[in-house]
Amino acid sequence: MAPKLMSNASPMNFHGALGALRRVVQERPEALLVNEGANTLDLARGIIDMHQPRKRLDVGTWGVMGIGMGFAVAAAVESGKPVLAVEGDSAFGFSGMEVETICRYNLPVCIVVFNNNGIYKGTDVNPTGGSDPSPMVFVPDSRYDKMMEAFGGEGVNVTTPDELYRAVSAAMDSGRPTLINAVIDPNAGSESGNIGSLNPTSAVRKGPKQ
Repeated sequence: MAPKLMSNASPMNFHGALGALRRVVQERPEALLVNEGANTLDLARGIIDMHQPRKRLDVGTWGVMGIGMGFAVAAAVESGKPVLAVEGDSAFGFSGMEVETICRYNLPVCIVVFNNNGIYKGTDVNPTGGSDPSPMVFVPDSRYDKMMEAFGGEGVNVTTPDELYRAVSAAMDSGRPTLINAVIDPNAGSESGNIGSLNPTSAVRKGPKQ
């Protein structure tokens, strides 16, 4: 695991990016960690260590997405401590407009969006064979950091774990509302828990029983 977490490859994979965030939290044990997503959540739970009690807020069992920004606002207001919100790009989409709230109240929240252009992977193709993009794929190379800048916060785009570490460290120390767009390899993700195998299959497609 250690070499994976120390990788400075670009484009980043989840391990290299989370290895950088692991260092940030280790150096700031009083910070609160908010976490939601699919691969972003699954892997962060096992990689980012907590050093003080009651400092991690995540989505709980079965990953109920959309709570991250609300949790981040509440954590900052209640504690007055810096908050690091680690978000998958899909999870961020559920309540991303709360960046306006964070800027309006000038809260010490640093949001990191793991942007791999989609849900699990940003490389899926339309299963119907049509020209429309797959429903699992987002607009390629979106710049979520520009959303934060639109409301007066700090926006940063990073492509390596070293850049990510420096940007998050600066944001946590400044206490300024910040959103960091962390560019992750679109091929890096995988389906969490293989739950797609549980999807019902059309009896018509199966054909008659033999």
